[in-house]
Amino acid sequence: MASDRPSWPEGKACAVTLTFDNFGEAFDLLRYGHAGGANADGVYAPRRGVERVMELLERYGLRGTFFLEGWNVRKYAGLAREIDARGHEIAAHGWMHERWSELDPETERDLIRRTTETIGEVVGKQPRGWRSPSGLTTRSTLRLLHDAGYVYDSSMGDEDVPYQIEVEAGDAGRTLIELPWSWALDDAAYFAYPGAIRKPSDVVNIFIDEYDAAKRLTGNYMLVCHPRFIGRPARILALERVIDHIVSSDDVWVARCNEVADHARQSNSIPRYAAPEQWSESSDLSD
Repeated sequence: MASDRPSWPEGKACAVTLTFDNFGEAFDLLRYGHAGGANADGVYAPRRGVERVMELLERYGLRGTFFLEGWNVRKYAGLAREIDARGHEIAAHGWMHERWSELDPETERDLIRRTTETIGEVVGKQPRGWRSPSGLTTRSTLRLLHDAGYVYDSSMGDEDVPYQIEVEAGDAGRTLIELPWSWALDDAAYFAYPGAIRKPSDVVNIFIDEYDAAKRLTGNYMLVCHPRFIGRPARILALERVIDHIVSSDDVWVARCNEVADHARQSNSIPRYAAPEQWSESSDLSD
């Protein structure tokens, strides 16, 4: 299975998804209780970062997927509609970037509902994809997403390629498409503060190395960026270098996540897995 790779439209060698997580101050409000201060930079995204990202994608004729919190979509409704009008996909990213793995099932169900309904009301279409805040999930997340009408999830870090996953153990009839991501391709790992902030040129090299390896070995590449980080001046130029490298050949399919998920759903070339393992006393394999 390690050598298996998906087949893509027109025989393209690699699928590339350019994804952008959160905009607005919802995360800062939960973390600090207010949206000011040196580290509360969520408002940088709607003020500067999102527009720079969209302008860059527009120059290359590319479309991306924006995973946005419902609270932020409601506050910045005009910008959310502009993202959609430019041909990008808006998917869901929690209500206010909660600590998702700590939620009880009823709270989780309610937040998914509020997020889904708000995006639907603002944009005029229900989101088809979900990425949990920080990629954190509960035992119930996949099932609740399926019940809410989602087609794909992008929260897992357990594969190189898209796959089909059961939403509940033993239930082969209910599945989602999973579009996995990795920290190595997440700009927050390099630019979020506090931490060791990296030179944009160093991160460019990492992203390009990861792309070259994906094109050769897996046929799938997902970049995860945040307009509050990647939208800063030197970093948006770094992202331009990455995109320029990606589109330098014509055997690459740059697509929105919903397009990849739809293709994967119809494909026989992707793996299928059971729901994630859950701990119980019977899981103890020590003896």
